Amino acid sequence: MKICYFGIYNPEFSRNKIYQKGLRENDVEIIDCSDRSSGFKKYWNLWKKHREIKNDYDAMVVGYPGHIITPFAKLLSSKKVVLDALCSLYEGEIISRNSAEWWSPKRLKIWLIDFFAYKCADLVLLETDSQVDFISSKFFVDKNKCLRVFTSADDSIFYKDSNIQKRANFTVLFRGQFLPEAGVDTILHSAKILEKENIDFLVMGGGFLKKEMRSLAEKLDLKKVSFIEGFLPFDEIRNLMLSCHVSLGQFGANPRLERTIPHKAFETISMGLPYISGRTKAVLELFTDRQNCLMVRLADVDDLAQKILELRDNPELAQKIGDGGMELFESKLQPKFLAKQILDKISQI
Repeated sequence: MKICYFGIYNPEFSRNKIYQKGLRENDVEIIDCSDRSSGFKKYWNLWKKHREIKNDYDAMVVGYPGHIITPFAKLLSSKKVVLDALCSLYEGEIISRNSAEWWSPKRLKIWLIDFFAYKCADLVLLETDSQVDFISSKFFVDKNKCLRVFTSADDSIFYKDSNIQKRANFTVLFRGQFLPEAGVDTILHSAKILEKENIDFLVMGGGFLKKEMRSLAEKLDLKKVSFIEGFLPFDEIRNLMLSCHVSLGQFGANPRLERTIPHKAFETISMGLPYISGRTKAVLELFTDRQNCLMVRLADVDDLAQKILELRDNPELAQKIGDGGMELFESKLQPKFLAKQILDKISQI
């Protein structure tokens, strides 16, 4: 089978890289047809590139991000068009940031981009069943044209490595964007509670709440929280994660969190690192509390602090959760398995 990977997608973005890897492991040939030029130029370049290969593939996958380009893909291609949506743009731009008034032009514009993307696609790939339910009701999408496919991790990069030394002090890592759903403020308040427990916190990332979180850390006068900014190569990220004892998920009381599982969750469990997450519908679709993940109540600083202490003081539980996470990854989340789900669904449409 030959699949055209189409659009303005970033080939290094997790889902694009993972799914392409999995498709190749299922003996699929990937034909790239992408362009990331600005403005109208990208459409012209994509039209020219696609013209050369339009008869050479069996199905088209619009890589992430691809909402805005999907109607154009459908116009060009006579084959089935699969949109790897992950989630809606509306979630990231409106719900996550709580931006724009109810009837604002921005809100309407983002909704329309989502609506026409799902309307034009023959199949929509989404990260959780909770996303399927949300998009079905919010954008009037038939659930039969949606497929839940978990994101997974690139197991050629993120894997267990016993050669990486753990840090001397028990270290908790948060890695991600400083968005409302991340709950970085919850993590910082928990760090304050645990300040006398000789536990270090590494907070890695950025985002539009970065200044607020820095100010909060200064206000709390946190002695054992270190911030890491800037881009690190994936192998350095892996080594950094493995040097820590616990990886943190997201904890904010934001409705988006009920539908998403962050990429770092999959990367964490692929390395056998214990994972602590807020308890949400999305997380419960995949994880089992105290088997492959330790769950806490959202925006509950005391519960998070207690769970961190529990993992520090109970190495057997930490080992059980780390091993359980890796077993979950190996049994259900390898790229080859997920790509097979996509291929099976394509054959049915």
